[in-house]
Amino acid sequence: MSEAAPPPPAPQAPQTQAPTAAPAPQQPDQQPAQKLSPFLKISIILLSALSIASISLLFIGDFEGKFERVFATFVVFAVFVLLTAFDTRRDLRSSWYAPVALIANSYILTLSLVVTWMTAYDYFLSWHIFWKCVFVILVVRAVILCCQLLLATGEGRPELLGRFAFVTSVLAVVSGILFTAPVAIETFDITVPELYWRIAVASLLLTALGLAITLLLRWYYGSADREASRLERQAAASQAPAPVQPGGAGAQPAPQTWPSPSPSPSPSAERQPTQQPGADAHGLLPWPRYPDGRPLPAGPDGQPDFGVPGAPLPPR
Repeated sequence: MSEAAPPPPAPQAPQTQAPTAAPAPQQPDQQPAQKLSPFLKISIILLSALSIASISLLFIGDFEGKFERVFATFVVFAVFVLLTAFDTRRDLRSSWYAPVALIANSYILTLSLVVTWMTAYDYFLSWHIFWKCVFVILVVRAVILCCQLLLATGEGRPELLGRFAFVTSVLAVVSGILFTAPVAIETFDITVPELYWRIAVASLLLTALGLAITLLLRWYYGSADREASRLERQAAASQAPAPVQPGGAGAQPAPQTWPSPSPSPSPSAERQPTQQPGADAHGLLPWPRYPDGRPLPAGPDGQPDFGVPGAPLPPR
């Protein structure tokens, strides 16, 4: 009895691949929020406080010439912003620069606002406000620059130079304050006494003295560096390759040769008769010559002239 054939396999349904989800778009890298520097934060706070103070001056001072005063206030604020932006960029270069610049800018803004709102009104009010504010800005920024140069001079140098640089910087700051403060003091109808100006001039002279001593010490302590740099330049100059001749790269000029002088015949050789060569195959004798090899001159008849001095004896 034969076995029944196995049933054919059932057809399988085609497998369909499940649709894959589209890749989620990559989120852009979120950069951390940039924090404000302490210098900029304090500058903004001071600007706000001085703005409120200027509003109070509006009710205290003379309101005549309001257009000039308001316009000058906007200009002073703009100058403060520019100076703050400039000093913020240099905040990272020095540890002491930020607080000094902050105090200086606040001092400039305070004096400028006092001059703007407390100056008595007259026909030349705009001119008075302008030159006083410019004077304050130039003097204060010059003091900051002087302090920066002095303190940079004392960095990495002996302690004595650093001390003189610091003391001179303090004297420069005191001189700047003494010469700019009367600009705002006089707006309150206060007369500055003569003793004040004597003290201001004395501080300025002490600043000049400290600056001179600091420069002398800087020159003295920098002599070793100058000598080392001079030796380095000399060593570099001695190791520099020789200049190439225009004839070619590395071409050496050919030595110039001169013909060696022929030895002059000795007197004994001149007195001895020169042995003349024999006749050739045709019976002709060669032209006679001096002992040094020069041919004899020819006579009128075309024959050798044996009568000239130094001539050999005629052949026999």
